[in-house]
Amino acid sequence: MIVLCIDKIRCAFSRNSVAILSFFYEKIFQEPINKEVENFVKTLSYVGFGTILSTLFSFLFTVIGGRMLGPSGYGSFTLIQSIAMILYIPMLLGFNTAMIKYCAETTDKDRLTRIISTTYIIVVFLTVISTILYVIFINQLTASFSVTQEIIWLSIIFAVLFVFNTLTTSTLRGLHLMKGFALFQPIFGLILLSTFLIFVHIQSPSFMAMVYANYFAFAIIGCVIIILFLKKYLAFRVDRVWLSTAWKYSNFALIGGLAFTLYSNIDRVLINYYMDVESVGIYGVYYYASFAIIGLFSNVFITIFFPMASKISDKKLLYHKLTKIIPYLVIFGIPGVLIGEFIILHIFGKDYPIDFLLMIAFAITAVLVTWYGILAWFFNSEGVNGVRLTVSGTLIIALVNVMLNVILIPQIGLYGAIAASALAFTLGLSFNYYYGSKYFRDRITM
Repeated sequence: MIVLCIDKIRCAFSRNSVAILSFFYEKIFQEPINKEVENFVKTLSYVGFGTILSTLFSFLFTVIGGRMLGPSGYGSFTLIQSIAMILYIPMLLGFNTAMIKYCAETTDKDRLTRIISTTYIIVVFLTVISTILYVIFINQLTASFSVTQEIIWLSIIFAVLFVFNTLTTSTLRGLHLMKGFALFQPIFGLILLSTFLIFVHIQSPSFMAMVYANYFAFAIIGCVIIILFLKKYLAFRVDRVWLSTAWKYSNFALIGGLAFTLYSNIDRVLINYYMDVESVGIYGVYYYASFAIIGLFSNVFITIFFPMASKISDKKLLYHKLTKIIPYLVIFGIPGVLIGEFIILHIFGKDYPIDFLLMIAFAITAVLVTWYGILAWFFNSEGVNGVRLTVSGTLIIALVNVMLNVILIPQIGLYGAIAASALAFTLGLSFNYYYGSKYFRDRITM
């Protein structure tokens, strides 16, 4: 009965989404929506519905955790997440992105099996080697991140389970199993929230409850996806031909992933180093509030957009359409983010003070990050040449962001951290627009 009710709501959501997005598509591009775009919108609505439900559960998880634990406890959880996002890089090496691209280009089961099996074997091997090295050098990691060994251990486990979850959900995207992907989004959020509440009920509230809830959700979702969808594509064999292709693509994806991880997590690590864990908690809540709504829509869009764009050989028209959408992102994005921030910060409570200057800085940065992310995934869909362009821009962002964080955080605290991100993304976007337009100049049909 509940499933039937949810399905009816989803169908109604899908119909309304197609109608609304079709209206805006025709207004912006001055042309009727075609069958391909309509199918894209329908798929977008499936994933959107699942992501909205998932976001509701994760929002409750984050707000309850933030209110219960306060800035200090929530800061510890945020710090573990950030360190884990750095530690997972050599475990995955960008192979999941390569897998999505090349799986999306074919429907041949044998080729899909070779691609997926090879990816899983390589990632398992890299994860084991990385974990062993982290354990051997745990004292050095503790000193480098200026945290306790307990935090490092929790971060290592977080990274391993995050890789497992990312790999399995990425496979669904590569296989265009978007309904399955959409189904598991709210299930993940529900497991996350319910597990957290159970841990809080069993023991006194602590950041460990938030960490364990993530562990459990990552593991359960990954296992269920393999059992229901992926076991027929898994075999104990490595295809050397595809591995060579994936390795070339993954090398660039790795550099981009490393740079992305640096600029998206180093601010929290440096805030902890120069300030304190409570400041990390406040910064984390502001970050969450600024990306909660805009991140919801951009993640849904990119989830469908990247596999779809990978299938298109000539991307000139797609690039032209993306450039026409961007002004709307800026015009509606910044005020939308500000409204979301104001509401969410009030929900988190008085432990997280309202600072309008900080809100504005986060709102601008959120739009810049979203803008850059959409362009980056478009370039990634172009293949090795596109990934090379993305990586160049991402490296600029990472280097500038790290340098400005080191300079500005000791001087102006949290304002310095978010200002560093805003300035770095402005430079990265300028670079990508210049060279992206140059790359597509002879291909764009105006």
